[in-house]
Amino acid sequence: MKNIILVVFVFFAFAKANATVLQNYKQHVVQKGETVFSIVGKYRINATELTQLNPDIKSGLKEGSILLIPASSNVLTQRKIVEYKKHKVRRRETLYGIAKKYDVTELDIKEANKELYSKGLRKGDRIQIPVFEEVEIPVPVTTPVDEVTTDAPLEDGKYRVMPKDTKFGIATKYGIKVPALESLNPEIKDLHPGMVINVPVIKTVVNDGSVLNEGNAVINKFVNYEVPAKMTMYSLENLTGITEDSLIALNPHIKDGLKLGMNIRIPNSEIGHINVMDSKITGFSNLLDSISNYNPQRFAVMLPLSLNKLGEETSDDALLRKESATRIALDFYSGMTIARDSAQSLGLMVTYDVFDTQKSTSKVNSIINSHDFNSYAAVVGPLLAKNVVEAAKELKSDGIPVISPLTNTDVRLYKNLFQARPDQALLKQKLMDYLVANSEGKNIILVTDSKKPELKNEYLALFPNAKELKPNKDNYIYKQTYINALDSDKDNWVILAVDNEGFITDAISHYSAKAKSHNVTMFGYENYDELELPHMRLGSLKYTYPSINRDSGSENGFSKKYYRKYQITPNAYATRGFDVAMDIILRNASAGNLYDSAMNNGSTSQVENKFNYSKKFMAGYYNESVYLLQYQEDLTIKELD
Repeated sequence: MKNIILVVFVFFAFAKANATVLQNYKQHVVQKGETVFSIVGKYRINATELTQLNPDIKSGLKEGSILLIPASSNVLTQRKIVEYKKHKVRRRETLYGIAKKYDVTELDIKEANKELYSKGLRKGDRIQIPVFEEVEIPVPVTTPVDEVTTDAPLEDGKYRVMPKDTKFGIATKYGIKVPALESLNPEIKDLHPGMVINVPVIKTVVNDGSVLNEGNAVINKFVNYEVPAKMTMYSLENLTGITEDSLIALNPHIKDGLKLGMNIRIPNSEIGHINVMDSKITGFSNLLDSISNYNPQRFAVMLPLSLNKLGEETSDDALLRKESATRIALDFYSGMTIARDSAQSLGLMVTYDVFDTQKSTSKVNSIINSHDFNSYAAVVGPLLAKNVVEAAKELKSDGIPVISPLTNTDVRLYKNLFQARPDQALLKQKLMDYLVANSEGKNIILVTDSKKPELKNEYLALFPNAKELKPNKDNYIYKQTYINALDSDKDNWVILAVDNEGFITDAISHYSAKAKSHNVTMFGYENYDELELPHMRLGSLKYTYPSINRDSGSENGFSKKYYRKYQITPNAYATRGFDVAMDIILRNASAGNLYDSAMNNGSTSQVENKFNYSKKFMAGYYNESVYLLQYQEDLTIKELD
């Protein structure tokens, strides 16, 4: 915990990455689905030239990596490094000036000093300057497609510009944005009637998941592929052009590794880029596959750190012992730092500005009125409900999104408020929807008590023929009463509509003994962690319950990164901090801002939390995505659709 509190006292500052390069070269950020073939075709160079400039691509293209591309020059210098020079940064020196001095590009310097991708130069820094062996290679001069007046049919992916056509109109017609259209035609600045340009190939999705090309020939969306010897997941990602998560979504059996002879499904290369994580396949949007906005992101983080209480008489440890809100805030923020680090590995520059709200509404108001919040992509926090409402109120007129990460907040108040924690009513609705959809032919047993009559009545309204088990005058349900309700000829569903610990433990004990012989499945509204129920019994009953989050264990990438940084295992608050932060970072990177993402990206899944923001009429946004979890006999917990 001491390690975590240190982060609060550190001033975070990241200089904007200067993307300018010298006139002979420009940079290209590798997009999802791109190949060496598509890149050389786009820039009208050959693969040898691309590899000479970017030797790392011999091991495969990596989404988000930056490639050097020759600009409008007839001479290309080989980029083979023969040695490095040392340079000590002087006062007011810039990356541009140093690059010009040594006749290299800024990107050359950044590649030799990778820390410069995420921070600026400082006086006294000692950096490496690459020295290249210069070999001149003639680059073939190509003539871009100009105006075409013929009415001859065009091949797929081509479009003849008509009078009054605009880039916006053409992009809209093909379902893309203007920048995407321009990236397909980098040599064309202005449109002229008769000109032939590159456009996406239109394909129609049919009911079975295949597509029709323009000749109405059916092409399967996926093809079978047999894993050859020595195939790694990294190689498979490069071959298919989709991420490891997407591959596992298509082929769950490969999550433990690839083996020789495995048959798996991969996207059909004839179709081109598809989003494997779209709603037709998994119900989720994989934001990693949709990153298009690499602009720097800056967030205000408002937390109840209560640092004003630190002083001569109060130590760090004493503050943490006394202030539970401070402990939660630090844990939450520690997870956010891992999200920031992970985003930077994707080429996304993220900066946090931390403000201490001191658990005070007036302090929140003071912070906002004394700082310019218009530069922030969003505000994360405050953590307390009344304070997050105050922040949303103050920032409403500027349209700055405010995310309430931990508490249930009334989103009816302000249209810029995002409620990241699902409402409790959604949990009950999730379970009831599942029960109604799958209850046909089941023997339904309802265990009730006097503490939750409203819950009992709701279930009886859904299942009027359910067998209701209620306590006798001594407030007890006998073992034989539980057993007699079972039906040996049907699947038995037991629903716990109770709050009495004794009834919960009795029902689990009696029905787990009959679970196999009578095919018993049990449902409840909670996970009952505080009761420390035997997982073996819950597994035998396939106990099913709704939850805001799910335990992912300690073997996921986030937990490993967290342990490396803080030397402790992340708790639920730290994981929540990572999930909330990573989700909004990727939403901004894939849709430009949170508002567009809420409308277009749909449901997303992070480490232990899901997010699916829906807008209330004349109000803000709320997360309506929760889990339905089921214990398995092997003691694992499975997520149900």
